[in-house]
Amino acid sequence: MVCIFMAYSIKMSENKEEKKNPASIKHMAHEALHDLIHFDSKFFRTLPPLLFKPGYLAEQSFTIKQNEYVKPFALFVFLNFVFFIFKSHGIFSYSLHSYTDTAWARAIILHQQTEQHLSLNILTERFNMAMRFEQKEYLVIMVPLFALILQLLYIFKKRNYAEHLVFALYFYSFFIIYLMVMPYVIILFAVLMQKFNVGLDILYSQDALVCLILIVCFIYLFFAVRKVYKEKWVWNILKSVILSCSVYCLIAFIYRYALFFIVMHSIAE
Repeated sequence: MVCIFMAYSIKMSENKEEKKNPASIKHMAHEALHDLIHFDSKFFRTLPPLLFKPGYLAEQSFTIKQNEYVKPFALFVFLNFVFFIFKSHGIFSYSLHSYTDTAWARAIILHQQTEQHLSLNILTERFNMAMRFEQKEYLVIMVPLFALILQLLYIFKKRNYAEHLVFALYFYSFFIIYLMVMPYVIILFAVLMQKFNVGLDILYSQDALVCLILIVCFIYLFFAVRKVYKEKWVWNILKSVILSCSVYCLIAFIYRYALFFIVMHSIAE
């Protein structure tokens, strides 16, 4: 009788543990379904602090308040999907011609022509068509690299990589929205400049785009790192400058050339 009672008690305790265990399949499925059903309300609750309270969501991400907002990875994936179907290309307008400024890229292009017996015009057409589909898909490449830069900058803060990754996911979620909105901001400025009879060439130059990226990223990151990492103003300014430049460098070098190899590989198949 005692054995039966003990076996029953053990079974009941196992059932309770299964209910409490957040890693159980049943719990994970329930949580995913709950997030899916409540995504709309959470998204519109997440958007204002993401845009107007830099660093707030990252600060709250490991507290109980996180349940009120869309989780960082889900938010990034959703906005990346919206950006993919969005008409504007943002700052990404890479063509095969834009890669001919380096000798090694020209060598790869020539090799591709020889391998596939294609003229430069046909290869350019295929590359540019593939690039239109690929150039928005791989923004995720920059997120872990940006988190690694944060890890190096705040190495003495004794924060783990996951915390920096959350910060990076929220920042790039903001950055995606900025990329979607930026072309319309440029159009608005163009209309205003026309009214004052000011030349428009500078607005569409590469230098103007770089300046816009650096200025917006610096302002957002300054308030975000101040909120999350809580350092003195001087260090905030210095590290915000470094992070802003890192955003541009990741786009101009890592992301841009990663896309080149990805697209070249895709059209070679």
